[in-house]
Amino acid sequence: MEEERGSEIVQMIGALWNEQKNRELLYLEALKKDSMSPFRRLLSQGHVSAVLFQKEIRSIYDYFKCFLTDRELGEVNQISSKLSLHNLQNLNEKEEVAGCLKKIEAATLQLYQTLRIYLEKDSETLGILDEHLVRISEFYESLCKLERGNKKSISYTVAA
Repeated sequence: MEEERGSEIVQMIGALWNEQKNRELLYLEALKKDSMSPFRRLLSQGHVSAVLFQKEIRSIYDYFKCFLTDRELGEVNQISSKLSLHNLQNLNEKEEVAGCLKKIEAATLQLYQTLRIYLEKDSETLGILDEHLVRISEFYESLCKLERGNKKSISYTVAA
């Protein structure tokens, strides 16, 4: 029973690492776009946080994993990352890019929430995950505001 639970935790941590890798790639791709200058700072912070969080998650993964049976991080198929990256490449407006990144942040937040259930309340790991949750929630809120920016201008145009 305990071994099964440990295996679930390791799988979830691996999924979380993959989601952070996806964040890294998408923020980097968004930074390459010419029309992103108004929120380039947010994109840079998102990219850096994804890279840093991956390093911390790797340490957590190494702590929980069984060295004999678990694969290394990054060996998982990255089909969803490639699809998200392809979708982002086709977007040009900052509001559209913000919407795409917001979906990734929402999925990442959900993984963190699910993983928290498995951890002890006073563990150091839970503290690290909570810090990540706070920061990613801030990115999510900022992206929500940026995404709504376009919708507000449309409603003003219609009202005029």
